[in-house]
Amino acid sequence: MPELGYTAELARFIHSSRWHDLPTPVQHEAVRALVNWVCCTYAGASHPTVQSALATLKGLSSASTCTVIGCDRKLDPLGAALVNGLSASAHAFDDAHLQTVAHPGAPTIAALLAHAEQYAVSGPDFLHALVLSYEVQCRLSCALAAPPAHCNLGWYMTGVTGAVGVAAGVGKLMGLSEQQLAWAMGLGAVQASGLRVSHGTMACAFIPGDAGRNGLLAARLAANGFTCHENALTANHGLLPVLGDPANPEVLTDRLGEHWETMNVSLKPFPSGCLTHAVIDACLALVRQYQFRSDEIVQIDLHVHRLALELTGRPEPQHSFDAQASIQHWAAAVLHNRRASLYEASDDSVHNPSVVSLRQRVQVAVADALESDEARLYVSLRDGRRLEASAMPCIGSPRRPMSDADLQAKFLDLTIPVLGPARASLLSDYCWDMPSAADVGRAAPGFWGPTVTNREIT
Repeated sequence: MPELGYTAELARFIHSSRWHDLPTPVQHEAVRALVNWVCCTYAGASHPTVQSALATLKGLSSASTCTVIGCDRKLDPLGAALVNGLSASAHAFDDAHLQTVAHPGAPTIAALLAHAEQYAVSGPDFLHALVLSYEVQCRLSCALAAPPAHCNLGWYMTGVTGAVGVAAGVGKLMGLSEQQLAWAMGLGAVQASGLRVSHGTMACAFIPGDAGRNGLLAARLAANGFTCHENALTANHGLLPVLGDPANPEVLTDRLGEHWETMNVSLKPFPSGCLTHAVIDACLALVRQYQFRSDEIVQIDLHVHRLALELTGRPEPQHSFDAQASIQHWAAAVLHNRRASLYEASDDSVHNPSVVSLRQRVQVAVADALESDEARLYVSLRDGRRLEASAMPCIGSPRRPMSDADLQAKFLDLTIPVLGPARASLLSDYCWDMPSAADVGRAAPGFWGPTVTNREIT
């Protein structure tokens, strides 16, 4: 253990870290994370999950200072962090740390933006805080869930580690002292929550939204002298000893500032759980290579990683929430429609008789040699042909990340239906240019920040 303790060592690193010291690829990945979050949040703003939350908060939020992305409302900072986190997560299209199935983007950027609408924050400072939040979340998630560490699979990692990272990021923006940063991360840790039983329901998106709200609250409390144990992450009865079975605390500080676990966060090319992506990519490879009709399929055989079957083996999804985490559904929907869009995750797709019929022909087997970003697909046709395809690895994984061009295409696909081509393109420019922004809260007029006239944004 470091002489100061792991929590204090993280706090010292966060306090002393500087934007200009980050490697250029890490800086650029922060911009990509923001671009991705914004388009996912606009796409999710009209989701029933978000609308239900807004209706609930109508009678609970007294202030109207922070933007709800994609809506004509403002909320207090904690409410905005919650709802924008919900929007970013609603379609399971955000980002993922594949090794631990943590999703750092939704809680982090929702909370940072809520803070930046209240206090002047430069683009580099905002992006730096984003990186630090991601780094703390990902390292803490590795300490719990990456071998040799182990924890109960039922914990939803974003809920467990999200508030800790967000507290670190917001705390950095607030200029907290090392002690206050340790308190803030501890206050985030004592709010750790989130169960995978939430999959298939609105509560699945609530977990990252709540993590952003909790992390923002933790940083604000610490700034005002609200104390916590100074080593709440690894002390006896702290986060890692309680949840780890066992934990691996060494990863929290191993090569800190040299190795960036942030770079292992993947942007999602498909609106579904990250462990479905290898199957989707293999199915897309098959339909690009071969011509056949879905009603010619006799059987679909999937070979996947153990976790893919354990977490996304849902042979009979009942609605769109189930579909987000169903490899059987995605295999059937992609092979039938020859694409993997938001429609394939919809209730209409789930209940399409042709897709339902295909799902019944899906067989799934675990292949020990496969990684979590890999899958093999075999399709047997009535004419006797047996077609094969694979994803080794799938697009969007750390080994095969989406390019900037891929990300830009995703951004426009998700925002044009909401904003129209001209405004979507303008918003894209604002996001990609965030490193030069003097004040993030005013860096995208007409989209967040102070209300502006139509003439200012056309």
